[in-house]
Parts: sequence; C-alpha cells; structure tokens
Amino acid sequence: MHTFPAPHLGRAQRLAALGRCLIDHLDTPLLVLDTLGTMLEANVSAMRRIAARQGLWQDAAGRIAVRSEGRWVPLSRYADDMAAGRTVTLPMDAADGTRAQITLQALAATDDGVALDAARGGGWMLARIERPAAQHADALRGRFRFTRTQARVAELLCQGHPPMHAAQTLGIKLSTVRTHVGQLYEKTGTHSQAQLVALLHRN
Repeated sequence: MHTFPAPHLGRAQRLAALGRCLIDHLDTPLLVLDTLGTMLEANVSAMRRIAARQGLWQDAAGRIAVRSEGRWVPLSRYADDMAAGRTVTLPMDAADGTRAQITLQALAATDDGVALDAARGGGWMLARIERPAAQHADALRGRFRFTRTQARVAELLCQGHPPMHAAQTLGIKLSTVRTHVGQLYEKTGTHSQAQLVALLHRN
C-alpha cells in the first residue's frame, strides 16, 4: 500500500511522489521511453507484462520491443514519428490470446523547464497498452448499460481527450456531450471525470 508524500518534502517532490502513486494504481500499463526505445519509467502493470513477456520484451540495454503480428518490433523504430509529433498505434500479441494494442505518443522532455526538441534526441515517448477501442467500448456498454454514443464518449475521455474533442469527433454539440457525461456519472456512480476515467480504466 502506498503512503502519501510526507508534508516536509518540497512541493515538486510531493507532486512527483503523488504522480508516481497514481500511475502505479492504474491498471493500464504505461511506459515512458527515450527515442532509442530505452525504458525510463514504467508503472507496476507494465513491469508485470515485461516480466511475463506478455507482448513486451526488454533487452540487456533496457530497450523495449513489442510483439506485433507475430514478430518483435523495437519501439525505437518509431523515433521519427515521435519527432514529428505523430501518434502510432500497433496491434499487440498477448500471450493469453486477448486482443490489445499499444499506442505511442510523443512527450516533450524538459531541462530546467525548457522543452527540448525531440528531433535532437530530447524527446520522450509515452507507451500505453489498452484493449482496442471497439472492444473496450463494447465491454463498457455491456458492463454499465451505456448507449453506443455514451460508450464512444467514455472511450474518448479514457484516451485523455477533453469533452470539446469528443463533440468534434462525434459530430455533436458540446452540450450534448456534457449531457452524456452526466448520464455516465449516473450509471457508474461517479461524481467527476477523474473518478469516471479511473473506474473505466479498471473495466
């Protein structure tokens, strides 16, 4: 069980410790890698996958490869995509036969608050492993009795998109998205977007 950061620590240290605690409690495997594909950080769920070789493999230098469509693919292969700010999603072979996907997203590394250019090797990538969107949305519909649109809104929120993005993606008004979000709270017994997303990530 994690304890909360001690009050005598500096604010930055407390925030870092709190962030680590929250990330480790997510069931979604998360990894932060440099542009060479070397793992810098990983939460508990990701470390379990690596240890069991469930679609992830780490070599002696700490570089990560993903099992995709029957072969091991080094994540360093996508450094150019990360430098260009593109998001890459790959199907992932899981040992237990379940369907999964890994999404790579560029992160700006910082040095004393100044963003470094990913093309100069200063960028990082965030890798997250999830069920494919359609499969997850179907699971949410069955579990919580969401409508098809509610499930799509929930999925977009889980992917970190704000309600305005959900409205644009689904071609509906922002007020309609807010109505759906209120109904999602009601159906799940949650009271905030953070609570809702945390619950849906566990299901």
